[in-house]
Amino acid sequence: MKSLLVSSIEEYSGKSAVIIALGQILKERGFSVGYFKPFGIGITRIGDRFVDEDVYNTATVLQTGDALDDICPVTLDKPYVEFARSADLPELKQRVRESYTRVAAGKDIVLVESAGEYKFGKALELCDFNIASMLDLNILLVVKYTSDFVLDKILAARELLGDRLRFIIFNQLSGYKTAYVEELNERFFKQNGITLLGTLPYSPLLAGLSVREIADALHGEWLIRGKRGEEVIIEELLIGAMSPPAALKYFRRVRHAALITGGDRADLQNLALESGTIECLLLTGNLEPAATIIGRAEELGVPIILVADDTLTTIERLDEALGKARIRGAAKVKKVKELVEQFVDLDLLIAHAD
Repeated sequence: MKSLLVSSIEEYSGKSAVIIALGQILKERGFSVGYFKPFGIGITRIGDRFVDEDVYNTATVLQTGDALDDICPVTLDKPYVEFARSADLPELKQRVRESYTRVAAGKDIVLVESAGEYKFGKALELCDFNIASMLDLNILLVVKYTSDFVLDKILAARELLGDRLRFIIFNQLSGYKTAYVEELNERFFKQNGITLLGTLPYSPLLAGLSVREIADALHGEWLIRGKRGEEVIIEELLIGAMSPPAALKYFRRVRHAALITGGDRADLQNLALESGTIECLLLTGNLEPAATIIGRAEELGVPIILVADDTLTTIERLDEALGKARIRGAAKVKKVKELVEQFVDLDLLIAHAD
């Protein structure tokens, strides 16, 4: 079974999610699975070392047994232009080859993740075309249907990546767009030698953020952490700028929601705590709530996070963070695996992957 480069035409399209799901499913089917990301760009500090965040998360879930330095041999540890100017390109490519050889040893398939999207790394000769050619990989494109012009982006990628682009999965698809994808498959994908493996529906859970991720994104201060811990997933956001009667209508319609409101709006805070649908309070303006609110939140186990920014800035930061939601925590890992099992033709992938 030929190894697979999981690529995308845009960042944050769901590559890591698909790899996590495919890796688990293939392991359950008896395949020995490796994971590899030749060029890591999302560097973060984990303990006493700097690693690509997606690499650390995916490797932790898949437990392939390989060293992180082999899984991700090239990491962007300085601004990209500075990195590219000083890089020894033959040495980088040799490092990638040697690490891949170690990761692939004894594996039936290696799931290789691209850096951001398919053009990233071109200046280093580590873009997806270079990597696929160097390591002899088929390419699976994970696509978000952000607009109808996504078709042009896919065909442009096909022109650059050539016959190695074999498969496509659409992610977070909703409504009428599913029918559009079927038409695109008949009219364009099949004619270009691209096999549509499936369409994954939009999932509020997968698009959501954990309370911990929200606190980190907002640089917030924990007032109450809550009984269910920091890994509660928030799927919806409500802005508390209305009267309590108006707010109650919204509270009844949502599930797994966070309320963004001022620290001085005790009326809305109390109503939210008693609603049963608001699972986190985000209090803006650095205004601490009344002691009675803190006490009641502690009783109910509802987290409260104090945010220094105003409400508008808080919303903007959360919008940005939601666009980059990652697959963390057991609930998300389980959900994405279920979706891939249900909506992706894995037998077709395996049959055509040789």
